[in-house]
Amino acid sequence: MAAEIPRNFKLLQELEDGEKGVGDGSISWGLETDDDMTLTFWNATIIGPPRCPFENRIYTLHIETGPDYPQQPPKMRFRTRINAAFVNSSGAIDMKTVLPRGWNKTMSIKDVLKAIWVSMGKAKGVQHQPQEGLLY
Repeated sequence: MAAEIPRNFKLLQELEDGEKGVGDGSISWGLETDDDMTLTFWNATIIGPPRCPFENRIYTLHIETGPDYPQQPPKMRFRTRINAAFVNSSGAIDMKTVLPRGWNKTMSIKDVLKAIWVSMGKAKGVQHQPQEGLLY
């Protein structure tokens, strides 16, 4: 049986990865406040993928990594209003739609954000989007 990485060690690594930035800058994440010693409340930003209804729009998200993270996925919701099949009327993200193979404890916040970005790029039939800057 493989050794399990403690929650805070995993989250500290995820924080470091978020601070470094990844790829083309279309996703970013970090702690909501610098003094969150439990590493529970996070912010994220997604820049909409090209050639889709979300292109070049900036979306902000709230992320909560509960005490059972990473055994359980983080809770994520958009703060910026968005019309997408995988987002409910209060901005919560349907993880089953975004992660069709499901969550596993080796995944990270970055993995989910990338999956959301990919889902945004594949979105069909959602041409009309709320005015930019509107929040839930």
